[in-house]
Amino acid sequence: MPKILLVVAAVAASLSYALDLDPCTLAASSQWVQSEIAHACELTLPFDKRRSLKILDTALKSLPYYSLETYFLHSPNPRIPRDVNIRALLEDVRRVASSEGYETDWAFNLAVTDAFNRLQDGHTVYVADCTQAFSWNLPFSISTLAPTPSSHPRAAYPVLLANFDFPTQNRTGLEAYYQRLGFADLRRYDGARVLSIDGVDAGAYLTRLADASSIYDGLVGGFESFSARYMRLMSRYSADSESGMFTQEVGRFGQRSFYPGTDSVTFCLETASGNETLTIPWAATMVGKGNSKASFIAKNCALAEGSSKRSAPSDDAGRKSPRRAVISPDAQQEVRLSANRHRPDSLRNYVQPNLTSYGHFVTLDIYRLTEHPHVGVVYFEQFEPSTRYDYRTYFRGIARTLYDGLTSLKKAGVRHVLIDISGNRGGYINVGAIALWSLWPTDLYPGFPSVFRVGNDLIRRESASAADRQDAESEYFYGNYMSTKYHPLTSSAQFMDPPVGQLVNGVPDNYSHPFMDFFGNTSAAVTKFKKPPFAPKDYVLVSNGICASTCSIFSSYLFQKHGVRSAVFGGTAAGARSSSGVQFDAGVKGAEVTSLESILSELDNADLKHDGDAPRAFPVRASLSLNFRNAIPYVDAKKDGILEFVWEEATREYQFTKELYNNPQKLWEFVAEEFYGS
Repeated sequence: MPKILLVVAAVAASLSYALDLDPCTLAASSQWVQSEIAHACELTLPFDKRRSLKILDTALKSLPYYSLETYFLHSPNPRIPRDVNIRALLEDVRRVASSEGYETDWAFNLAVTDAFNRLQDGHTVYVADCTQAFSWNLPFSISTLAPTPSSHPRAAYPVLLANFDFPTQNRTGLEAYYQRLGFADLRRYDGARVLSIDGVDAGAYLTRLADASSIYDGLVGGFESFSARYMRLMSRYSADSESGMFTQEVGRFGQRSFYPGTDSVTFCLETASGNETLTIPWAATMVGKGNSKASFIAKNCALAEGSSKRSAPSDDAGRKSPRRAVISPDAQQEVRLSANRHRPDSLRNYVQPNLTSYGHFVTLDIYRLTEHPHVGVVYFEQFEPSTRYDYRTYFRGIARTLYDGLTSLKKAGVRHVLIDISGNRGGYINVGAIALWSLWPTDLYPGFPSVFRVGNDLIRRESASAADRQDAESEYFYGNYMSTKYHPLTSSAQFMDPPVGQLVNGVPDNYSHPFMDFFGNTSAAVTKFKKPPFAPKDYVLVSNGICASTCSIFSSYLFQKHGVRSAVFGGTAAGARSSSGVQFDAGVKGAEVTSLESILSELDNADLKHDGDAPRAFPVRASLSLNFRNAIPYVDAKKDGILEFVWEEATREYQFTKELYNNPQKLWEFVAEEFYGS
C-alpha cells in the first residue's frame, strides 16, 4: 500500500473556525496562509451589475484596437490553431451579467479574464487587481528530464523538485510553514519521479494543464505553441529576476498568480523506498494591500465613485515611454521585488555561470566558454529592465556592451557565438533593433514591417487629429514612421487615412499601410560596427521556446533574413501529446502591445474621449493590454498573412537532463560541442 501523508485533522478544524472570521484579516496576518483563507478573502466583494456592465462596455469598445481579432477567428496554419471569437465571448459574459448575474465580483472578473485568455495571446490580457492579490505556491516544482539531451521525448519524465532554496526566488518561511502543518521533511521527495497527479497519469495531467492554460487553473496563456506552454509549467534556469542574478524559476506548476482552482494536489511518487502518495495543500501569500475585508476591497478592488485609474505610462514628464512588445512574467511584481529584497547572500547561486564576463549590462550577459574557448555566449535575458530604469541610458548601455563585448570576444579568438534567448518575454522594440543592427549593421532595417488595425472610424480620426497637430507623441502620427523602403512617411495618405481594406477570415476589416519604425537613418545611429562581426553560420540561437514579443521579432528576423540556426531544449513527458517539432520562439509575435491607459490618453489628446465609440476608464482597479500591431513576415506572407502564424521550427531539438536543466554553463558547452566541436 502506498504511504499517504495528509494534513492533520487539527489543521482542518482550525480552518473551519478561521473561515467564520474575517478571511482578509486572517489572510494578512501571516506571511503564508492556507489557500482556502486567501480565496475566501477574494470572494468578499459582491457582484455589482452596473459596475460589471461598464467594464464590459469598455472591453468591447477597446476591441477595434486589437489587431488580431479577425485573424484569430481562424488560423491559416494548422500547426498554430486559433479559433476564437473574442467579441462573442465577451457578449456571452455581458448576457450573463445582464440577466442572472455572477455569484461574486471575483467570478465576474475571472469570466472576463477567461474570455481574453482563450486567445492565448500574451499581449492581450484583462486582469482585475483583486483577482491577483495573492501568490499561490507549492513547496515543489516540476521539471521534465530525460536520460540524455538526445533522448526521444517519450523517454522524458517529470520529477519533483523541492523549491525552498531556488536562488533569488524568495521562498523564505515556506518550509517552516509546511513543517507547522505536519510535513516534517518534504526535501526527501526532491528528485522523485512523478507517476500521477490527482489520480491522472502525470504526462497526461501536465498536457491538459499546459494545453488549456486556463485561468480557472490559475494560469494565463500567451504562447502559441503547446511546447512553450508546457515549459512555462516547468522549473528552468533564467536571469529574469529583479536583482539581475541568475535564478531557477519556480515554474507555473508550483507558483501561480491566480487561485489554482483547488486547495491541494495529490502526487503518486516513485521514491527509493517504493511508491508513495503525497497530498500537499496550496499555500498563499498576500501581494495586494489591506488587512481587513473593508481595506482589501478599498485598496485592491472597486474604485470610489467618480475616480478613475487612468495615467499613460511615462518615463518623464511630457514624454511617453518607448514602444514595447512584452508579456508579463509568471510571478507578480511584488513577488519578484520581495525575492530581490530577501535573497540570502550566503546561499551559493548554483545557476550562475562560472565564466569570465566579456560584458554585462542590466539584462545582457556576454561570456567566453572554457571548454570551447572559440565559442562565446550572448545571453539576452530580456529586452527591457525589470525595474524602473531610464530608457535612454538603457539603450546606450545595451549598444555599448554589445559592441565592446563582441569586439573583445573576436580579439580573444572567438569564432562562433551562441545567442541564448531562453525565457525572454520581450521588451522595448528599440532594444531588439539595436541588437539586430549590432549583428547586421549593413541591413536596411532591423525588424519587420507592421500594420495598425483601423477597427473603426474613431481610430482613423485619431490619426487625422495627430496629423493636424503634428503630434510626435501620438502612436498614430505618420511622421513617426518610415515606408517599407525606409523613407520617411510624408502624409497620412501613406499611413492610414484612408485605411487599407482587407478581408480576413471572411470579415471585412481595415488596416494601415505597412510601415517601419524609425531607429535612425542608418545603423551608425546605434552601433560602431561597419560590417557584421560574425557570419550567419557562426551564430546559434539557444532557447527553451519561451521567447515572445520583441524576442520573437528579434529571433524571427535572424532566422528569416539570415538563416541562423537554433537549438531548443525542453519537451514533454512520456504520455503527453505528441508534437511535430518545436519552435524556437513560441510566444506571441505581435509587433507592439498597448494598454487601455495609452488608448485613453490618445483619445484625450485628440479631443475624442467623449465620442460614442470611445472606451472609458474601468470603474475598478484593473488593466487591459492589447496586441496593437501585426508584423508582416519576410517568408510565407501570402500563405500565413502575418508573422503570428509563421511556424519557425528549431534546427535541433534536445531534452533537459538532470545535469542541464539548472546549469546554463553546461548547457552552453553542450551546444557548442554539438554545433562546432572541440
